[in-house]
This record gives sequence, structure tokens and C-alpha cells, in this order.
Amino acid sequence: MDAGTADAGTAGRGVADPGGPGAEVVLAALLGGLDADGRVLVAVLRPVREAGRIVDFDVLALSASVVATVVLTRADARGRRLSQVTAPEHFEEQLALGAQAFALDHPVRREENHLDADGQVRVVQMTRTRVGHLLVGVWQDVTEVRATEAARAASEQRFRALVEHSSDIVVIVDTARTFTYASPSAQQFVPAGSDSTTLVGQFYGPPVHPEDRAEAHELLDRALGSPPGRVLRERLRALTTDGQVRWLEVQATNHLSTPGVEGVVINCRDITDEQHAQQRLAREAMLDPLTGLPNRRFFTQALQHALARSARNGQPVALLLLDVDHFKQVNDAYGHPAGDQLLTTFAQRLRASLRPTDTICRLGGDEFAVVAEDLHHLDEALLLAERVNVAAGGAYLLEHGEVQVGVSVGVSTTVGPGDPDTLLATADQALYEAKRRGRNRVEVFQPHLRQHLLHRMSLQHDLRHAGRREELELYWQPIVRSSDHAITGTEALLRWHHPHHGLLLPAAFIPAAEDAGLMPLICEWVLDAAAAQSARWSQELADPPEVFFNLDRHQLHNPDLLGQVAAMSAVHHTDPTRFTLEISERILTEDLPRIHPLLHRLHEAGVHLALDDFGAGNTSLAWLQQMPMDVLKLDRSFTAALGNPASEAVVDAVLHLAPRLGIATLAEGVETREQLTTLVDLGCDYTQGFHHARPQPADQLTAMLLAT
Repeated sequence: MDAGTADAGTAGRGVADPGGPGAEVVLAALLGGLDADGRVLVAVLRPVREAGRIVDFDVLALSASVVATVVLTRADARGRRLSQVTAPEHFEEQLALGAQAFALDHPVRREENHLDADGQVRVVQMTRTRVGHLLVGVWQDVTEVRATEAARAASEQRFRALVEHSSDIVVIVDTARTFTYASPSAQQFVPAGSDSTTLVGQFYGPPVHPEDRAEAHELLDRALGSPPGRVLRERLRALTTDGQVRWLEVQATNHLSTPGVEGVVINCRDITDEQHAQQRLAREAMLDPLTGLPNRRFFTQALQHALARSARNGQPVALLLLDVDHFKQVNDAYGHPAGDQLLTTFAQRLRASLRPTDTICRLGGDEFAVVAEDLHHLDEALLLAERVNVAAGGAYLLEHGEVQVGVSVGVSTTVGPGDPDTLLATADQALYEAKRRGRNRVEVFQPHLRQHLLHRMSLQHDLRHAGRREELELYWQPIVRSSDHAITGTEALLRWHHPHHGLLLPAAFIPAAEDAGLMPLICEWVLDAAAAQSARWSQELADPPEVFFNLDRHQLHNPDLLGQVAAMSAVHHTDPTRFTLEISERILTEDLPRIHPLLHRLHEAGVHLALDDFGAGNTSLAWLQQMPMDVLKLDRSFTAALGNPASEAVVDAVLHLAPRLGIATLAEGVETREQLTTLVDLGCDYTQGFHHARPQPADQLTAMLLAT
């Protein structure tokens, strides 16, 4: 058949002759409708047949398009055969696609990769549609479309990888409060007994723990009403299918206006382990690591709650403060591990002696507290304290041996709201009273103790400013040499000129200073004042007296004590070898192993040392061989007992032993001529007491020294 002969199969379809003018107009309209953006190439093709088979196409009409340069090899393609304007490698595909469109009588599509002028690969979608005995071919550049689709597919794939295979839970809830999407990990929260295996289609809320449902619904309400994209957070509990409680960190984001989402996206991360760890840390923060008892932090809250309950029910509350008598001696003698063992056993005994409703806490060190509620009358508090005193005291078998332990207990009670700080202060005052009255006893706070407490607190307040206000002063008591009755030394004794209470002796304010932690400041003041006075006497007197002053316990624990003494001496231009530092036997017996090296360093530097209050403590005579002491000060109790044969025998033994050890002897508390005579006859080297002179200001003693 001639290539230009019309296809017999199209007869009667009412299609105009493609070569006629009417067909041109119709095709022009068709082309104008398809090619809207220049990214589409439209061509009207007429099949060329040989032996009834399509072997090519004539290009009857062609739209102007940027795609033409990619698809066609010639710009003037109209009026030519398709094989003449198409690259050979693409022609067979084009021909087959056109033939298929004629055979199927419906549009067919296929995509090809073409290289553009820059050598870049362009994806071209080809569509062939039969229109009568003609073919409309459409080439559309879909490179960007396919890139976008590929990116979307990759994104969706990542979403599935991250969400559907993640342990985190993602759900979407629409405005009807129904789950429209649930990631696979949400399956564990499908309610037990549900007909469905997914949350999708279920009403929002069932997996939430009953106690947290109000918070869950409130979170969704806020998310539905919040601006798009705003993230709201909450911690909620959920129930798993098998009834376990899991903690979830929930983030809700409004995506109602996001196409394809149209709901609130809720991300849930399982933080059960993290929550339990935080709760465990919170509990541990309230516990004492050594004894396992609640600590001071817990005690503060427990006392506040107990007082609040007392205000509601009108029942008394009792606070017991306890500590182990002389606990420091156990640490010093056996070491801190032994002390820890004692405290652990002590806590066990306390716990066993108390009622289930009582709260016991370790406040720190060897101090414990008990909060007792549900008391019918205040006397029950005393009975409870006495039971604790008996149960916690007694023998403790430690790794290094058995020790006897006493327990001091202070009790304070109240009814009603009360103030925790006041109750604690009054119980502390009662404990202080128990120690003052001999330890290993129970004392209940009484109104008169409150006055004493207020007085002590007032003293502590005033004492903080006493040095700056120049209210402190050193009084001096002479030390007399027995051989010639010459004043060779003088002891510094602290006095406080209180603006309201007058001249106060140390016994009136030193305990308050110790409780308030003021002794370091006071001792520093004493050292400075003593060094200054020693310097003045060195300038005023031809033979200045040696200066004696007492060391406090904390000074003996300071490894830099020698440096402080040397520095203060340098400031005042005085000789530290003119100092005699007095150490009380009571302190020495507690701390000798620890302070022994310090004593040797002081002695080697030329500073003299005196053992004060000898006989009042438990110092072994054998220790005198080990300690670098220059002076042994007999306690005033020996002087007072002179005249008693047994006491004189002890004094005689000490006075004869000390010289053989190279230690001078000094007797305190000499108030009568008879006492002085006896001591001189027994061989005492020095004496001190009212018989010679009372403590006096420095100017009076200076006048006395100038007169002798």
C-alpha cells in the first residue's frame, strides 16, 4: 500500500482529512492546550506503512518546546520522517510505542533517558494517543518530577526505618480524638481484651494509666489549640498489654494543617529506666549511706510533716536528739572503720527499740534524731527516750575489741503547728544539758532551759563582735619560783568585759564559743595579745617573765601551729622561746597519738611545753617519758587535798619523779601559806595561786614586777 493511503480502519470515524485545512485548525487547538510551559513537546504524526506494517511516522505538526532539543536531532522536524529527526538509538523505541498505541487503541506511556546539550541526563516521558488515523505524541521532561518523587520515596523509606522499626512510639490523633496512625511499637499498648491489634481507630486515652488520664487529655487539648509546630511536653505513665506500667516522655505537636497528617503528632519515648534511676537517686539522696537510715534532708521534711499533722489532730510530737558519748575516743583508739561499725550497730539497736510509727534519722557524725508521733501524752516521750537510752547503750563488740557506749538523749515536745527550728533548738539544749550533767542520761527540755538557751545564743552573738569592740582582755597570774620567791612567769587568762553582764570568766562563755565554732577566732586573738604583751615586757623589764597560755583542742590538730606561733612572734618582735604552751591533760589523753609529732616539733623549735591539770585525767606516768614536756602543772585538786596523808604521798611521788625525767613541777591553786610551805618542803619548783596574787590586768602586774 502507498504510504500516503488512508488507513481503511479509520473510515467512518468522522476525523477530518489530516492534510486538509480543517485538521490543521483542530491540531493547532490541541497543541495549544497541551504545551503550557514549554516543558512539553507535542507532535502530530501520521503512520507510514509498508505491507500493512508501520515502519515510520511523518511529522505533520510540532510544538515549539525546550524539550525538542533533547528529543529531536533537527529543529526543522516538521514535514520530515520521525526516523530522520530522532537519534537512531531512540527511534526503534519511538516506533514500537506508536505501533502499540495504534494496536491497543488507548494511550500508552514509556520513559527514556536523553542527554541534553550539556551532557546531562534528562528523563523524558513519552505518551502516544491514537486520534483517528493519526497519532499524537507527547514528550514531557519529568526529570525534576522523578527527582522529587525519588526524594519523597527516600524520605518515606527513612521514615519507615526510623519510626516503624524504632522503639519510640509515634501516633497521630485527629480532631475527633481518634488514633489515625500508630507505629508498630505502639502495639504493646493496645488495651488487653481489645478486638483490634492496633490503636488505629480507637479513642485517644485507653493506654494511659488511670491516674494520668486527666493530664493526657489536658495535653491533647492544649496541642489541638496551640499554633502549628509548637511542641508540648509531659511525662505520663502508660499500661502495656500485659499490665506493666511504663513511663513515657510525651511530645505533642499540632500538625492539623499539614497535608497527609491532619492531626496532632504524639511522639513517646520510653523513659522507665531513666525515671526509676531518678527515683532511686532521689531516695538515696534522702538516705545515709553508712547506716541506711534517713538523713538530715529527710529529717527536715519529716519533722515539718509531723508538726502539720499535730496541728490537725492535736496529738503531741516529740523530738529526741541522741549522740554517742565519747565517740571520738573510739575513732582515735581503733580507727574510723571501727567507728563506722559502731555507728551501724548503734543504728540497728535504735531501729529495734522504736515503734513502727517513729522516724529515726542520722543527722551526721554520731548524732541521731527520732521524730515520735501519735503520743497520747507528753510523758510517753520520756519513756521512749529512756528505752532508747538503755537499748542503744552498753557493750559493743568491734573488730578490735569490746567497748562500752553511753548515750545522751535530749527530748523536746510540742503540740500544734510549732516551728521545726525551735523544736530542734530546744531538743539540742536538752541534749547539751544531758552532757553537762554527766552524759549517758536523758534530759527533757524545761522552760528554764529555754532561758538558758536564749542567753547562750545571745552570748554567741555578742562574742562574734567582742574582739572588734576591744571587749576581750588578758588577765595575768604570776608564777613564783620556790627557791627565791621570784616571779619568773605569768599565765594569760582570758576575760570578757561584756557590755551588759560585766566581767566574765572563761567558764561563762567558752562553752558557748565552742558550740558556735568561735574558738579558732578567740585562740588567734589570745595568741596575738600574749605575743604583744610579751614584747612590751621585754622592752619595759630587765628580766621579763615567761608567758604561759593555754592551747585549745583545735590548735593541737593544726599542723601549722608552729608556723602561726613563729609568725605572730615575728609580727610583735618577741622571742617565741619565751612562750610556754599549756596542754590540758584532758585533751592529751584523747589525742596523744595524733598530736605527739606536733609536740616534738614545737619543743625542737625552742617553745616550752607544760602539761596542765596533771592528775585530773588519765595520763599514764609512763607517757611522761615519751612527751617532750618542760613543766608538769599539778591539778589544783592535789593542792586542795594537802594535809591528807594519802594525797601528800601521791604529790611527793610526782614531785620526786618529775625532776628525774628532766621536768620542772608547778602547783596550781595555792591559796594558803600552809599549802605553799608543804609544797616547797616536798620539792615543788614553782607555785601559782591566790596566795601570791589574783589574776590582774597587765599594767598592774607590770607595776608589781617593777616594784620587786
